[in-house]
This record gives sequence, C-alpha cells and structure tokens, in this order.
Amino acid sequence: MSTSPGSSLNRAFALLALALAGAFVPACVTSTEGDKMQADISALRTRLDEIDKRDKEYKEQVIRLRKVLDQATALLTRNSADVGAKAAKAEQDIAALQGRIEEISHNVEQAERQSTDERTRLETRVASLEQTQTKIVDRVAPEMPSDKDQLWTQAGQRLASGQRDDGRRFYRVFIQRFPQDPRAPQAYLAIAMSFVQESKYANAVGELQKVLNTYAASPEVPEAMWQLSLAFVQLHFCTDARSLLGDLVKRYPRSPRAGDARGELKSIAKLPKTACTS
Repeated sequence: MSTSPGSSLNRAFALLALALAGAFVPACVTSTEGDKMQADISALRTRLDEIDKRDKEYKEQVIRLRKVLDQATALLTRNSADVGAKAAKAEQDIAALQGRIEEISHNVEQAERQSTDERTRLETRVASLEQTQTKIVDRVAPEMPSDKDQLWTQAGQRLASGQRDDGRRFYRVFIQRFPQDPRAPQAYLAIAMSFVQESKYANAVGELQKVLNTYAASPEVPEAMWQLSLAFVQLHFCTDARSLLGDLVKRYPRSPRAGDARGELKSIAKLPKTACTS
C-alpha cells in the first residue's frame, strides 16, 4: 500500500518516540536488547534519510511541473493572439477570393454568351457550306450504280485509269453497302495501294489496318500484313515492320508472302540506324 511522504514521516517519528520511551522504562536492558534497539534506531535514521531524499525529489518535480505549466500557459496565451490575427487575415483573404470568384463568374458568363453566339454563326455557316458542297457533288460527282457488280467494276476501272479519288470513293461505297461481301477486304487493299502509288504511306497504313481488324479471317490478311510492313519501313517504323513480318512468317508459313517476309527482315537488318526512328 502506497503512503504519502507526510504519513511516512509521521510514522517514523512515532516509532522513534516509542523506542526512546522504552529506553527509559525502569527495567534492566540486556546487551541483546540494546543491540536490537541500536539497530532499530539505525534503521529509522536510514528511513528518515530516504524520506528526506524523496521529499526533496518531490519538491524538485513540483518546481519543474510549475515551470512547464507556466510555459504552457504563456504559449497558449501567445497562440490565442496569433490565432486571432490569423483568423482576421483569413477573413480578409476569403472576402478577396469571393470578390475574385464573382468577377471570374461574370467573365465566364460573358464568354459563354459570346461562345454560344459564335457557335450558332459557325453552325449556320457549316450548314450552308454543306448544302453548297452537296449541290456541287450532285453536279460533278459521277452517279453511283445501284448494282453491286457494276459498282465493283467501275471502282476498279477508275483506279486503273488514274481517277484515284473517284475509284476510292466507289470502293468505300461498296464496302459501306456490302460489308459482308468477300470482296470487301480486297476493296480496302485496293484503296491502300492507291495511296501507296501517291506515296501517302500513312493513309495506306490506315486502310491496311482495317483489313486486319475487320476481316481477320479473310484470305487477304497475309497480303495486307506484307503491304503494311512495307509501309512501316517507308515511315521509318522498322520495329513495327520487323514485328509484323515475323508474325506473318509464323502465322502463314505456306503463304507466298512468307518467303518475301524473310527476305525483307534481312533487308531491314542491313538498314542504317538513320533509316529507322523506331
């Protein structure tokens, strides 16, 4: 059971008083009893010393605690003043921001009105141009035959005669009207090759990729892969070309283009670094 320094001290004094009182009792004190009393007195003195030491430590702790408390009180007072100043500054900043937000909102509303008016004018202009373009196409562009075979034949004839724009347009209409026809992937190939003839390799890549994406099971896939790899080389995409050629050899080893692909891989390996950007 714990005791306070005061109660311990009182108890020690009581024991000491009893010991001293016993010393003056009119009776004979033996040597053994005297030694025991001396030991008790020594123990009491040791206990008193310990109590004095502990009391000193308690007093020092109280002093330190009071000092910390004073510092905390001073800090709290100072922080309260700082908080008040910061709160006032925050209110000023918030008021300034609110004013800025209102100004920006007003500017945004004006810009939106101007944008709406401008968009309306542009839409009107575009509609007018589209109507004009439709009229021009109706007068100039050749009429598309409704028969599938005639449309296919005329598309090829126009490409062969150098009318590439008309030929591509006829082929696109054929694909649009008859996407399930077995000749649809051939139409994409024909369009792509017409772009190659004009050295428009990026356009050709887009058309050849449509064959691989839309008609992945068609017989035209090996040819599309071959032509696409050549277009990649022209665009300096050597890494893409090698990957495509390797895939061609792996997937279609019996295709006539497989041998061409092996030879092209060797040719690409001999190209200078400046010929490839990737």
